Amino acid sequence: MSRRKDIDQLRGVAILLMVMVHSAATWAPSDASTTSILAVTIGGLGGLAAPLFVTVGGWVTVQSRWTLRKALIRFFFLYAAQILVNISAPQLFDPFSPGVLTLFAVLYLTAPLWVRVSENIQMTIIVGIGIIALNHSLISTHGALNWDDRTYVGGILEHVKHLLLTGTYPLLPWVLFSLLGASINNLKPSQRTLRTLGLGGFLVSAYFLYKSTQENIPFAQPSGEAMLTFFPANTAFIIAALTGVTLIWTMLEKKDSKIGLHHLGRLSLTLYVVHFIPLSMFDDANLGLSFASILVLGYTLLWWPISLVHQRLFPTRSLESMLRSLTQQR
Repeated sequence: MSRRKDIDQLRGVAILLMVMVHSAATWAPSDASTTSILAVTIGGLGGLAAPLFVTVGGWVTVQSRWTLRKALIRFFFLYAAQILVNISAPQLFDPFSPGVLTLFAVLYLTAPLWVRVSENIQMTIIVGIGIIALNHSLISTHGALNWDDRTYVGGILEHVKHLLLTGTYPLLPWVLFSLLGASINNLKPSQRTLRTLGLGGFLVSAYFLYKSTQENIPFAQPSGEAMLTFFPANTAFIIAALTGVTLIWTMLEKKDSKIGLHHLGRLSLTLYVVHFIPLSMFDDANLGLSFASILVLGYTLLWWPISLVHQRLFPTRSLESMLRSLTQQR
């Protein structure tokens, strides 16, 4: 089956959003407002990066011919890539902190389970609601953990706990986004159905915004007291993220990639690893709001032409190519 540019384009959008939110978190002035239109916009779009990334991963997994050999190779390769990311950004991670790449490793290893669920609409809905309910009930036990608590690994048991529940991207509830992507691939809902679901989710998210203003609490924050929190991913965030991903999907699915965004998607793993290096090197920069905003925008968009040049001159020199070579059947 030929590679679809529109799916790579979706992944390209996800990696741009991820670079944007990481660079904004690194270079934003410490006294910058978190409630301004600029901050809310960056936070809102950046909050969709990982959900979109994982959803595309779920869609692509359905297309992949799963074997245990391939799953194990991908598992250890992605684990090694996550360690490389952690070493590249020691100001953020412990060397063995689970992250989004270890999430992908576990998701691919367990793919036969959740892909099978995604083949049936009733089972998908039941499991999806169950994941949200279970996550909601468990947040009370770990919701107050700060960033250091979620990234520090003191031993194998703590690593597994972060991987499954208390880390930055734990299997519960993030498997829900893989289930969404796999369901879109297997069930092939119409654009009208996806737009209807997106509209319903938008109305619920609007209610969350109204409630936050009435209760005088922040609408969205990475962590702490807010209506939507990313660490941990609470119920309101999950609903809003599912909504945003669904709406982006309806806008880009089966649309031509005339501006080269699909090249970014084909390098998403490589770019994810590499983009942390400059952020780590210049994480102590003291910038004003205007210059920081320009720098974040420029740094984010810089990877677009880099991906175009790479795909033209060095298409086989990437982590993606290395992983494909390792998983090829001899």
